Amino acid sequence: MLFIEVNARPGAFGEEELRRLAAGLTPSRLFEGTEEAADPGVLALLDSLGHVVVHEPAVWVTSGPARCVVNVYAPAWAKEMSEHLITRVTAAVPGGDVIVHVFGVPQGGYGVAGRVHRSTDVLSLIEGAKRQAPEDAPPGTYVDPVCGATIRQDRAVTLELGGTTYGFCCAHCRAHFTKQPQPAH
Repeated sequence: MLFIEVNARPGAFGEEELRRLAAGLTPSRLFEGTEEAADPGVLALLDSLGHVVVHEPAVWVTSGPARCVVNVYAPAWAKEMSEHLITRVTAAVPGGDVIVHVFGVPQGGYGVAGRVHRSTDVLSLIEGAKRQAPEDAPPGTYVDPVCGATIRQDRAVTLELGGTTYGFCCAHCRAHFTKQPQPAH
């Protein structure tokens, strides 16, 4: 789901540093330990669909200090994730000497096993990967009913339905939720 491409300035990192950097950029590592934690099953799914590739190009021309450039290709909700991804990728690079680009993969531009997966397909995979039963949200937060993420109320995308307010990590999870049959209240 996330494709992360690290372009490291030749000689800027040792081989072990590059391995640690790549391991620190897996989807679950980018989302672990944040106040807006995700369900462990969702993180495992993201890791199974995510890839981190490290390149050390033969030629690197710049006058800037960056030790690497990291390109993150994210699904349809790249815009909503970009601040988080840029912050977390920068923190994962020793010294923070990095330029981060977040690119959104357009609808229909992601495929698994020879089949196009749109955001609704990906959200169905995410919803099915949840391991934990929905829990009561800690004070000041919501638990997203689609992906299981815990979201601060001031950052949540909300929906009022049947007298209940639901909070979502993004508009895509809210839209997916509204398309599902809802139990009678």
